Amino acid sequence: MSAYLNIDHVGITFPTDKGPLNVLDEVNLRVDKGEFITLIGHSGCGKSTVLNIVAGLLNASRGGVILEGREVTDPGPDRAVVFQNHSLLPWLSVYSNVRLAVDQVFRKSMSRHERDEWTRHNLELVQMSHALDRRPDEISGGMKQRVGIARALAMQPKVLLMDEPFGALDALTRTHMQDSLMDIHASLNNTVIMITHDVDEAVLLSDRIVMMSNGPSATIGNILDVGLSRPRDRLDLADDGDYNQYRAEVVRFLHERHKAVSPRGASKVVRIPGGRPRRDSIKPEKHEVMLGFVPLTDCAPLVIAREKGMFKKHGLSVQLSKESSWASIRDKVCYGVLDGAQMLAAMPLTASVQQQCQPMVTAMSLSLGGNAVTVSSSLYALLQAVEGQDLATAEGSASALAQVIRQRRARGEPPLQFGVVYPESSHNYLLRYWMASAGIDPDEDVEIRVVPPPYVVDRLRDGSLSGYCVGEPWNAKAVSDGIGRVLTTTHAIWNHHPEKVFGVTRAWAEAYPRTHQAVLMALLEACSWLDAPVNRDEACRILSRPEYVDSPEEVLAMSLQGSAPGGVQPELRAPVFHRYLANQPWRSHATWFLSQMLRWGQVTQPQALDDIVASVYRPDLYREAAGRLGMPVSHLDARCEGRHTDRWWLESENPPVEMGADSFMDGRRFDPREVIDYIKGFSLSHEVVELATWRTLNPGSDETGGACHEQATGQ
Repeated sequence: MSAYLNIDHVGITFPTDKGPLNVLDEVNLRVDKGEFITLIGHSGCGKSTVLNIVAGLLNASRGGVILEGREVTDPGPDRAVVFQNHSLLPWLSVYSNVRLAVDQVFRKSMSRHERDEWTRHNLELVQMSHALDRRPDEISGGMKQRVGIARALAMQPKVLLMDEPFGALDALTRTHMQDSLMDIHASLNNTVIMITHDVDEAVLLSDRIVMMSNGPSATIGNILDVGLSRPRDRLDLADDGDYNQYRAEVVRFLHERHKAVSPRGASKVVRIPGGRPRRDSIKPEKHEVMLGFVPLTDCAPLVIAREKGMFKKHGLSVQLSKESSWASIRDKVCYGVLDGAQMLAAMPLTASVQQQCQPMVTAMSLSLGGNAVTVSSSLYALLQAVEGQDLATAEGSASALAQVIRQRRARGEPPLQFGVVYPESSHNYLLRYWMASAGIDPDEDVEIRVVPPPYVVDRLRDGSLSGYCVGEPWNAKAVSDGIGRVLTTTHAIWNHHPEKVFGVTRAWAEAYPRTHQAVLMALLEACSWLDAPVNRDEACRILSRPEYVDSPEEVLAMSLQGSAPGGVQPELRAPVFHRYLANQPWRSHATWFLSQMLRWGQVTQPQALDDIVASVYRPDLYREAAGRLGMPVSHLDARCEGRHTDRWWLESENPPVEMGADSFMDGRRFDPREVIDYIKGFSLSHEVVELATWRTLNPGSDETGGACHEQATGQ
């Protein structure tokens, strides 16, 4: 049986001043009716050319396109195109933009009344019925794209062609549009071919993903059948093994094509001689670098280093890639699509412990603190009703939550659901630490789900989450929208806890040591700039832009300035970007994360903690970069955590270095040499391994944390 749509041996060649340019060669694709196909590949691989040939906007030089047995030779209403630019007529209303297309296609087959009802029906499909009389300049970018899709659907095309229709939208609007498109496809069973650069979007939406090889003479490199059942829920898929396998296959393919475009080859490793750190400049082995970030307030070091010229100063041309999830960051760094990225502090460790991908290293912390636990307004009201608890403290809020959970259990109500951004994250571990301090078992008494940061506010709004632990601006967003309250900050759980780091693969760091140093120095200067209060307003303006966090300046200020208006209690604590040796990658932080992986059963096979920590956390590389800039460093690799309730001085350095409070909410201390005793000291600890079989970190000197004996004085 012939295919509904057949792209048969298509090739196209364009004349140029330098002779013929063969853009596509032997593209063959058979599409069934009702299929959702995405095209993905690097820029210049001919995706848009394929789409334009199917649309009839271009004629193939070789081969052709057959739709329902008829050859496609020119544009027609049976193929509607939605571009990244909505292309609405600015002088017409929302209704009139769609009605114009309806009139052109159905003037002879529908009455005026029928055309009116059909126009309104299609605008209702994309949830734009409330804005019929508005003009394009009176609605948001996402709403304009909805109108463009409604206009295309109203033509009742046999094939809907979409060329990166959501590429210019912010992350939150993009997710809404993806969900709307899935709903429309489910109800209409229309045939869709869509171009995207977003791997998660491709796997979420597609029945098949068509991966294009690099141009010129581009062709189909691989076709991936996506066997996920419909309807699809992005949150349920976050931890789905098949989903992650599909996305890994696409990332791996793109990585291989990336190597073909820009062969890295073998680089000569040139290391800076030992001795005293120098301030002289270095020449990077490679100048063009691609770095990833997740749109959060604490992506600021990467953004500022680019916008304020720090990267350029150190000989780098850096492009930033905005990613929707931490899983995307992990995979794209692992497979070389990204050179490095902002990462959760535990992510590089996880790569070694769980062997999720090739080994990673971090030589720099990007920030301390900055997260919070936010709950829905309805749950907050229940917590307020608990007598005898001070919700302004971490201890009091945890105890109140424990009482509410007991009351709900007695009434037979289901467990509360909380969101965290990634399984191996400070958000997950500190949320669990806070709950367990009040006798709540995070694995039995509540449900903890992984939810990418841009989605948590919507999940709080629709009731699928009762609370979450996330970075900014998503706590401030819930407060400003009036749907949630900040219950406690992670700073209150562990003062100045480690939060984000800059991570690369070990292979990349060894292949490009000077480039790595240049990136570190630029980020160090950006962190120093960010910690100056006078610069925070400008940082808010820059981060608010659509290509970065895309959040109102006033919402960003609620976190970057360290307080929230409107009587929100407790106040939001600003992240620390540089002071208190915030950028040094302390191995005691790494060991604490490993202790939590043990405590909560994420690791079940005994391993050598000291070997893992030493291979992943690289303070030696940090000292090299900071020393070149004349910034303070510590000769210590690890220290006791939890000993100080106020600022203190690390007097083992010359001159002494001011440090921030590092106390835990329950007054415990963490000695990196005594991991086993530390875990056994908790009443709620999961005995997932024979702990005695684990080797523990042995820094080799009491000064590096043994028995919590740093040379320090409080202030």
